[in-house]
Amino acid sequence: MLRIVDVCIHKVIVPMKPDTVHSPGVEDKLCAPDPVSGRSLNFWEFPKWIIELVADNGLTGLGEPRRGDLLEPLRQHADAIIGKTLLELPVGNLPLPHGDTYESYIIYEAYEMAWLDLLGKHLGVPVHYLLGGKLVDHVPVDYWMGRASPDETARRTRLAAELGFQSVKMKCKFGDPIVQRVEAVRQEAPHFSIVFDPNERFDTVENTLEVSRSLEKFDRVTFESPVPQDKFDWYVALRNQIPQDIALHLSSVRQLMPALQADAADCYNLLGPLKEFSEWARFTRTAGYPTWRGTGMDLGVRDMSSVHAAAAAGCQLPSDIIGHLFREDDLIIEPIEMANGCAVVPDRPGLGVELDRDALEKYNVA
Repeated sequence: MLRIVDVCIHKVIVPMKPDTVHSPGVEDKLCAPDPVSGRSLNFWEFPKWIIELVADNGLTGLGEPRRGDLLEPLRQHADAIIGKTLLELPVGNLPLPHGDTYESYIIYEAYEMAWLDLLGKHLGVPVHYLLGGKLVDHVPVDYWMGRASPDETARRTRLAAELGFQSVKMKCKFGDPIVQRVEAVRQEAPHFSIVFDPNERFDTVENTLEVSRSLEKFDRVTFESPVPQDKFDWYVALRNQIPQDIALHLSSVRQLMPALQADAADCYNLLGPLKEFSEWARFTRTAGYPTWRGTGMDLGVRDMSSVHAAAAAGCQLPSDIIGHLFREDDLIIEPIEMANGCAVVPDRPGLGVELDRDALEKYNVA
């Protein structure tokens, strides 16, 4: 019977390509302090990780957690899973520590990813099959940019349109030249939809209303998490007063259920382990709220896992599965196939990706 006999853990730092985050002169880390070490860095300076689950039949499953100082919890989970057999590893409920919070599930998610990849290879089926089957063959993807000047926004929008994208997600905060950035996007690509993601940094309902009024002449604009996400009453008030759609960026069903009950958002950006995410997102979509898969400017393994999860969930809105294009290397041999701004959902066994050993060695950190 299939048994896990080893776990390999690889630490890498893969820089971003030039001119893919902020305009020159903008300093914005775009991430909270590390949940394990407490370090505060730019998101691209944190290490990324690749794990390999090695089975007794010679097959290997690939997993990739989100960024961070994660070595010790990765080791602890490795100790807990080595020696486990197929019957001891039920999909969606692995015998590993995990809970609803981001800090508790990010390691579990990586091992679940690797186990699904290994199990899919063993059975000869793609990961989306193990998640309930794909509902779409192509997952729409947003182009992405950090906090940029209007001129730089225009340049990047031209590039996005040339690459076939149909939409863009932009980081921002209250006080940025938001109107000018929308004008720049629409001048270069009038058909683009736009998501503004201030990471709660519109700060107040009043500030959000001010931004909303400044954009009244533009359609197809969404605000993602404009104010603190625990204030659902603020979101309800905003939905009753502004024409823009509002999205909430949530990572657990414990957050999602009260948000749905409060009717706090028009749509949802959801994170979470693959099996749980696909179930939450299907439920949310059935309730009438479109969803997309949240990511963290990842490498090819995790981005491909998000393609499978979004396909199984039937995500209708563009996901931010873009890190594999913005990092210097995706660490996989065959890149994720893109077509007209969508990621093509593979039907190969497992995740359908192979680790690039040369790239892994190049970016390895001792």
